[in-house]
Amino acid sequence: MAIVKEVTSFEDIKVQIVTSSPDLLVYVTKSKSEAKGSDAVWYFDTSFVEKKIKFVTSFPDLKIQYVNSKRDAGWKNKTHKLQNRIG
Repeated sequence: MAIVKEVTSFEDIKVQIVTSSPDLLVYVTKSKSEAKGSDAVWYFDTSFVEKKIKFVTSFPDLKIQYVNSKRDAGWKNKTHKLQNRIG
């Protein structure tokens, strides 16, 4: 599951939110169990996280765009180096 925590330092992944040409379309859920088994469904938590992310405005490891539906979430860049490594 993609359980993530926003941090300001010692991040695992630098993430930039974009409105066009994302690597990954992300759906943010309020349910921890709904995030199970997907890089594209994120659940923000402060403890027992899998990945620590830092939001940046330049030089990201990953460009994301938020979507309103779990069905729309997924990788746009199918060859991205982080595919299957977030969740």
